Amino acid sequence: MAFENNKPTIRNYGVDGMREISQRRAATIANMVDSAKSHGLDEGFAREAIGKYGRDNAEGMRSSMKNPDDFKEFASLFGSDHNRDIYEMETVEKTDDKLEIHFHYCPYVEEWKKQGRSPEEIARLCDITMEGDHEFAKAFPCLSFKLDGTIADGKNVCRLLFTRKK
Repeated sequence: MAFENNKPTIRNYGVDGMREISQRRAATIANMVDSAKSHGLDEGFAREAIGKYGRDNAEGMRSSMKNPDDFKEFASLFGSDHNRDIYEMETVEKTDDKLEIHFHYCPYVEEWKKQGRSPEEIARLCDITMEGDHEFAKAFPCLSFKLDGTIADGKNVCRLLFTRKK
């Protein structure tokens, strides 16, 4: 698993700068988890902190929405900001009941590769980091969220699925 498909195609000063910030975040997460382990601690603290970050982001999005419990409005907003270019997001399907987005690039995986992390470490760090996405989604009771494969697991894309609860 060499992550050979994790290659950016959108390149410009702004996007590259935002990716660098994301890579620094990835390095910080990995270094904190390593440090905690050296002190006999597990990764629970990182999951908790990243989960809170996800909840905070969700609260920001909810406060900007006319009806934060409307799946259709959620689907029209999610992935429409600067993150779209950072992660090279592709909206694969958007209906009244489903939103499927693929991420074609991950700056976190790129940073963890630079740090010399093994594929197993990269997958574990991704799982910890995705705690924020899971908690973000929980803030929207109108939907269910499924992470259906990631670049860190050796897939070509990260596949995010949101479905409207009926």
